[in-house]
Amino acid sequence: MRKNSTRRIALSAVAVLTSGALLAAVGPTAPPPDRTQERAAAVAAAEEAPPLTAEQREFIEDGMGPEAMAELEKAMSQGSSGSVQPRAFPIAAAAIAAAAWCAKGALGSIPTSVLSDIAAGKSSGKKTYVRNAIIGCIGGEIGGVVWKFLPGWVKDKAVNMVIAFIIKYIR
Repeated sequence: MRKNSTRRIALSAVAVLTSGALLAAVGPTAPPPDRTQERAAAVAAAEEAPPLTAEQREFIEDGMGPEAMAELEKAMSQGSSGSVQPRAFPIAAAAIAAAAWCAKGALGSIPTSVLSDIAAGKSSGKKTYVRNAIIGCIGGEIGGVVWKFLPGWVKDKAVNMVIAFIIKYIR
């Protein structure tokens, strides 16, 4: 009796596998649609930052201060070896604004009051998450090597300025 039930199970498994293989071979042969281009277009349209206005640029420059802005622009215009980079004139305010638009998605679930507390230096359970999201976006805008060599006080001002920009202009 045991031999018959084992055979039945084995035959059932073979039948299932064979029918599955036949359905896969006979099924539609059209290639699956390429969703990566659709997603890339949707993300590009959704994440495109509007141009920086004069008011926004002034807000960032005033918030960062002339020393921090000069340090950031100097770091953006020089490579890690100290040589001048062959690219357009760096505008630190534009990098801060672009980083804010980048970070808005990651910080969408964080209440504005928590962002304000973090910018003010108060303790928060979300502080590490918020700072890491912003640092990732700033690093993408100005370059990871540039971020690495900035003084700590400039990094802190940049992170706080991104938070302030999100609160004032994005939310």
